[in-house]
Amino acid sequence: MTRLIAAGALAALIVAMFAVALVSLGSDGGGSSETQAARTTTRGVARTQPTTTTAPKPPAPIKLVAVGPYDPPPGDGTENDSQVPNAVDGNRATFWSTEHYTHGFFKRGVGIVLDAGKKRRIARVLIGTDEVGSRAEIQLADIPTGPYRVVSPDKPLAGTTAFALKRGTTGRYVLVWLTALPTATGEGHITEVRALSR
Repeated sequence: MTRLIAAGALAALIVAMFAVALVSLGSDGGGSSETQAARTTTRGVARTQPTTTTAPKPPAPIKLVAVGPYDPPPGDGTENDSQVPNAVDGNRATFWSTEHYTHGFFKRGVGIVLDAGKKRRIARVLIGTDEVGSRAEIQLADIPTGPYRVVSPDKPLAGTTAFALKRGTTGRYVLVWLTALPTATGEGHITEVRALSR
């Protein structure tokens, strides 16, 4: 009888120990999972890098130097040549003027050529005038005698008119080409021309 009681007590002790072991194992497993999840979350946060954006560079001014008038046939090749530097002297009180056309503007156009110093990417050309009625477009070339290619729409001039050029447009020689003149005066005025690079 004593042996039977002892055997029962031993069996109960083994069952109790087995139950404790199971509870401990469950607790460790849960803690391990939570720790692993915390590590995973920490690693995910550590790998996240702040994104930074670089602001585009503002357009830079291009120094333009007067070359001369551009007056191809049927023009005679001259057009108030001595006044061309006035268009890039930084003084809006001075200007280059076309010759006086009493009986209308009989040719395709007339203009002035300005040198950017080297072949450049040109983003914008600004043309100033002190009168209204003229129209102009921008053309570019790699040599002063051309051939020139049109790189802007034809637009009316008033005050300061901006001509935005397509991205990647390049050239050294800038031709401000007047396609129409004021009918009241028969003369076109260019007070200042500025160019900006990308």
